[in-house]
Amino acid sequence: MERIVKVGIIGCGGIANNKHMPSLAKVQNCEMVAFCDIVVERAEAAKAKYGTPDAKVYENYKELLADESIEVVHVCTPNRSHSFITVDALDAGKHVMCEKPMAITLEECEAMVEAAKANGKFLMIGHNQRLAKAHAMARKLIVDGLIGDIVTFRTTFGHGGPETWSVDPGLNTWFFDKTKAAMGAMADLGIHKTDMIQYVLGSKIVKTQAVLTTLDKKDANGNLISVDDNAICIYQMENGVIGTMTASWTYYGAEDNSTKLYG
Repeated sequence: MERIVKVGIIGCGGIANNKHMPSLAKVQNCEMVAFCDIVVERAEAAKAKYGTPDAKVYENYKELLADESIEVVHVCTPNRSHSFITVDALDAGKHVMCEKPMAITLEECEAMVEAAKANGKFLMIGHNQRLAKAHAMARKLIVDGLIGDIVTFRTTFGHGGPETWSVDPGLNTWFFDKTKAAMGAMADLGIHKTDMIQYVLGSKIVKTQAVLTTLDKKDANGNLISVDDNAICIYQMENGVIGTMTASWTYYGAEDNSTKLYG
């Protein structure tokens, strides 16, 4: 008989409902047995749609972590809470899948890695772009030498902003609140392409020149939001390749999630 892995969801907002829980529901040997959110109604709705009949609902994530039957936790909360919730989950003996950005400081990231090592648990960050088939194929073409030596690249991720699809849509979304999000378009979109280009090229970024700015997004009071809505970066790779990365919340048209490699 196949062993069932029991999973707990911490944060039942937009990314959990649109990505994590629908994906987990397709995994045959896993069950979602616990749901936590500071808005209890969201956790209740998630349980009703994705949970087992005896799944539990929590308002405090530490109560969820106390359940020894849960092996894996998905951390789908706002950016500033990623690190301490992840460390607590690892210390509680859970494997962790944490949404990006990993954390908001280098020190927090390092603490998460150390907690995973100390507890002998897996820690995965939601850098899903490297799993896209097109990006996997691009990596293979480079490794096989079919593109030749890469000279430069251009990678972009832009759309009209998270206020249209966030669990709390509109100008009061937590994505625009620096006290919760800490960072804006760079952490939401740019981090995906930054991770992806290093994976595809097989080389790390060693130097950057960048503009991180707020050009157009306004809050409910008509003021520019407190986080960046655009990031334009020039990346120099360890292997000498130079290219650009653009992340934007002000592409008021079709989404652009594209990468071009020039060999």
